[in-house]
Amino acid sequence: MSQSIQTSSNAIEEPKLDKPGAGLPFIEWAVAKYIIFPRLFKNTTIDQAIERYEKVTDQIIAVTNPLDIAVLSERRLIPRLQGLEDSSRYWSVAMTLQHLIIVSHSMRKVVTTLSQGKAIDHKASIADLKPEIDLDAATIREKFQKSSQALAKDLRACDFQNPISKTQKFDHPWFGPLDAEQWLKFAAPHQKIHANQISEILKRL
Repeated sequence: MSQSIQTSSNAIEEPKLDKPGAGLPFIEWAVAKYIIFPRLFKNTTIDQAIERYEKVTDQIIAVTNPLDIAVLSERRLIPRLQGLEDSSRYWSVAMTLQHLIIVSHSMRKVVTTLSQGKAIDHKASIADLKPEIDLDAATIREKFQKSSQALAKDLRACDFQNPISKTQKFDHPWFGPLDAEQWLKFAAPHQKIHANQISEILKRL
């Protein structure tokens, strides 16, 4: 893959995809909700969850740092990956990074609020987490690194051992009510899904 690639003839017309928030195929959703995530929540410590999040973040930074602006901005249609809904299949690397920035900001608020035993008075929306098509790719990597580091720092500062942190939950749009610790443990798998997405985009440039 050339790092100086320009907009190419390989780019496709805007595909017809599901609307944001349409979710995952039923079997995949059910396996995640009733098997994968319960095991993750039970078998992963708080420290492990944060370390895994930081590890995947470092992997994304290592892969994207050498890329020039043209490569970051190229959209490609990829196959639907496990955990990735249909509406997210035609993104650029920059769009994927912006999505992760949006999610990290949202998750910081959710986890810190719930860990203090405070309720959240709004509903999460998948559509609100989608990136812009036209964005400033020149600064996106720096923003991604800063937002990811800020999330990890705030997660370490939360007191998940305090019983009050279990008194409030906030609904994930697909997986239902999660407490502060469960939201924390959700961070690394989410980051990994989009690391895989970036890899698939780059294969097609």
